[in-house]
Amino acid sequence: MLPKSTTKVKRTSIREQVYLQIQEWIISGELKPGDKLKDQQLAEAMGTSRTPIREALLRLEEEGMVQTKANSWTQVAPVDVHQAHRLYPVIWTLEKLAVSFAEAHIKPEHIRQLETINEELERALEQENALDAQQCDARFHQVIIDLSANEELIGVLYGLKNKLRRYEVAYFNGFSGAEQSVEEHKAIITALKEENWAAAAENIEANWKNSFRRRFAASETDGIRKSNPPEHE
Repeated sequence: MLPKSTTKVKRTSIREQVYLQIQEWIISGELKPGDKLKDQQLAEAMGTSRTPIREALLRLEEEGMVQTKANSWTQVAPVDVHQAHRLYPVIWTLEKLAVSFAEAHIKPEHIRQLETINEELERALEQENALDAQQCDARFHQVIIDLSANEELIGVLYGLKNKLRRYEVAYFNGFSGAEQSVEEHKAIITALKEENWAAAAENIEANWKNSFRRRFAASETDGIRKSNPPEHE
């Protein structure tokens, strides 16, 4: 029988910490496409055994962030623009749905929060800090998603956006067109202030579509290629 007084274990498992750390290194670009991943080297750097390293690399391979050649090498996978083409339309469709759920929960303080985050995004772009810019952009959209109060929708979007984070960091990395996202966010905020939910949803879709088109237009100069992109409209 358990004792009446117990202390809950709060620490995150070593396996999860290792997985999240390697994932973050890949997303942030500290580990670049083509970099070799050696489990012994990673284990020594992170102060752990090779087992959680190997488990993390398997999970990341399933997510498309890592690729392996049997009995030869494991390396960071290239940024997959094909995957971005698949994900963007799904994400903007679900975010539009989030607006309809969030309508009953949005208050003036949430509008102010969106304005503050958008100002932080503008500063990050001025400072050419791609990782901060991506995080600000993600936080902006997450405010609206969280206000949907729909756990299933929140969970699905989290998983989809996690796969897209590498592509989004690349988008904000030194690309001069990215500052247009700030103006598109302002249009979203204006629609929310006016309680024009249909316009807010349309502006969110436009923000996603425009950022994708801008990024694809620049891809020929930064080494990310894709032929015959599908038409989503």
